[in-house]
Amino acid sequence: MSSPTPRDSIVHAMHGPTIWTSAAAVFVAQMCLTVLAPLNDSIQVTFGASATQLTWLTAAVFIPTALLELNFGVLGDIFGRKRLMLLGLGVVAIGAVVGMVASTLIVLAIALVLLGLGAAILLPSTLASAAEYSPDDESRAHALSRWAIAISLGAAVSPLAGALMVQQFGLGSAFLPILVASIVAFALVARFANESRSVHKRVLDWPGQITVIVGLVALIFAVIHGSEAGYGSIEVIAGFVVAAVALALFGWIEARSENPMFQVRLLKIPAFAAAAAAGLLGMLSFMGTAYAVAIKLGPIAHAAPLMVALPFVLIQLVPLALAGWLPKLIHRVSPRTLLVIGLLLLAVGQVWLAMLADGTTDLLSLAVPILLLGIGFIVMFTSLTAAAVNSVSREHIGMASGATSLVRETGQTLGPAVVAAVAIGTASSSTAQQLNSGELPAEVAGVANEVFAAGGPLAVANAPLPDPIRDIVAPIATAALEQGFDLGLFAMAGLSVVSALIVLIVMRKLAKPDDQSNLAPAITEEENA
Repeated sequence: MSSPTPRDSIVHAMHGPTIWTSAAAVFVAQMCLTVLAPLNDSIQVTFGASATQLTWLTAAVFIPTALLELNFGVLGDIFGRKRLMLLGLGVVAIGAVVGMVASTLIVLAIALVLLGLGAAILLPSTLASAAEYSPDDESRAHALSRWAIAISLGAAVSPLAGALMVQQFGLGSAFLPILVASIVAFALVARFANESRSVHKRVLDWPGQITVIVGLVALIFAVIHGSEAGYGSIEVIAGFVVAAVALALFGWIEARSENPMFQVRLLKIPAFAAAAAAGLLGMLSFMGTAYAVAIKLGPIAHAAPLMVALPFVLIQLVPLALAGWLPKLIHRVSPRTLLVIGLLLLAVGQVWLAMLADGTTDLLSLAVPILLLGIGFIVMFTSLTAAAVNSVSREHIGMASGATSLVRETGQTLGPAVVAAVAIGTASSSTAQQLNSGELPAEVAGVANEVFAAGGPLAVANAPLPDPIRDIVAPIATAALEQGFDLGLFAMAGLSVVSALIVLIVMRKLAKPDDQSNLAPAITEEENA
């Protein structure tokens, strides 16, 4: 047995403090990404936000993470991960302060963009920092476990703390827990974290970054705006055209780039292509479901913020409960099999939620489908990563991990937009048809149509109209919204099933993690050429 080198001894001594400071920072990052869950109803009441505007607020948090996370990983490698962690925590603190004082939807959206930007900075730098100061495989597994647990804790604490604050002190106070957590984490990182950076030369892929930003933002705009303006409108069609051109250009650039942010050639490997498709559709399905649940419980059913937060807390308790034995299961059962099981559990939970009676808000009725979502998600998420990296040779694991991350984050960002497009489009059509059916008194129909034109079906359901008018039109819009989001949940279940079928049909038997013979022919041939 070889004796430890001086560097190994130094790394070992730095391991503990760096792991815990990285965990504290990523805890804050995940708080940013889940803060909105219990707040939609309060935002709607405070600002009169439409369902489309609520969807844009959710997108404001996730878009920076999806589009910038990989590049901030490169910047951390170049300039130092501790510096990036401090920068990210500073951006989060600023975003939390802006959220606390926000008096308009625009200011609130700016706050959420800052929180998403901070999370995009923190996620790659915390992970790389934790891994860098792990001297062996066992300590690295320990570090990654702590990092993952911190993410689950952040995702559970944020909606719970935000709900308690907003119930007691109002909407702005929901951002105070994030501010406090970011200040504490900043102090810990500044005092105890150790600096690290990559020994390899890293460069930013500016052409790829610009084209993917244009493409995905245009796509999200077209999907969200289309539910309100109609998918035949000029601006929506233009959005889809710009998205198609920009994303095609992105693929062309990445295939020819020396330092691509997304390795297009990996898609030539059937198993990886299946994992990428499952990651995109699976995360889209899960996040779309989470958004639908938040809107159904909040702005539609008007459950208390704490009640809206509890299902999200329950979902995050599942990874904590399974953390001990899920890695062992991955070693014993094929990632392909687990991926299919996770996706099908998601589908069952989604269908179950869609079939609950309208207006269901009690946790007892929601518990079983929510637990199915939590189990399905963590099984899918964990096995997805294993399936992606096991589909390529060991030397290509890094590029496979980065490509999978980009695809997964894109699905996460598109989920709320897609489910809202289905739900709001359906609800708007149904509400408009009933308001103009001729069965309502002319005065009632006139007032309701004015409200509908200004804010869609959610405004009709929640507008402070005179009681005689409200008693007639609010149930119409509420029922249409319930049916619309139920249809959205069925659509998400369909995507989960489609993902499972793609995995079953396309993904072949994967090599074990320690199988050195699993060379990716498509990549190897290109490199040899």
